[in-house]
Amino acid sequence: MNALNIETPQNKTVFIVLTKKENNALLNEQRYNLCEEVLNEHSFDFVTVDMEGSKERLNPKSLVKVLGKCPIESHGVDIPEVAAGYLRQEVEDKREQAASLEKEYSAMVDKTSIQAQNMASWISVLKSEAEELEAKIEGEIKPKWLVKRILDIAIKFPEDEVYVLHFGVEKHLPALKEAFASVDNVKVAVLDGKKHKTVSQAVFT
Repeated sequence: MNALNIETPQNKTVFIVLTKKENNALLNEQRYNLCEEVLNEHSFDFVTVDMEGSKERLNPKSLVKVLGKCPIESHGVDIPEVAAGYLRQEVEDKREQAASLEKEYSAMVDKTSIQAQNMASWISVLKSEAEELEAKIEGEIKPKWLVKRILDIAIKFPEDEVYVLHFGVEKHLPALKEAFASVDNVKVAVLDGKKHKTVSQAVFT
């Protein structure tokens, strides 16, 4: 497994613009062209897309409906399966164990017995632990891996300013923004179609 070593950009600043993958507020505006209004505004060097666990390679043609025919480098990024595999397996094990115990519990005649109450408590604990692990993967581990993946690409560019547009899952963008903001020489902004028309109206922090 690759070590999670996030390399800080040297002698350059990387500007990251985060937007949700299905930004309907942008795409549904009849005269709004994401390619012209966003990509060209800062001459983005490349685009990344959260693959959300898909094992297929990113097909650049899938971005045409969003980006138009802009000739821009694109990459699919995700947490390596091996990096989260043991945690996801633990989540699945806990859920399966809870489901098995629920069958036993439902078959119990006396739900007020000590045994039944203990089993109900254990089922609750297993479900809670599974949810906490799932949240840790999505809220802590995955954002750090996406930061690493994206910065590893950005660092290879010779320019002293590199602009990146990342399409991610909306509920994960706050954690991703926080992860990027913790790295030196990286500026990050979230493009919200409901509030901003262009990147210049989003604030880099």
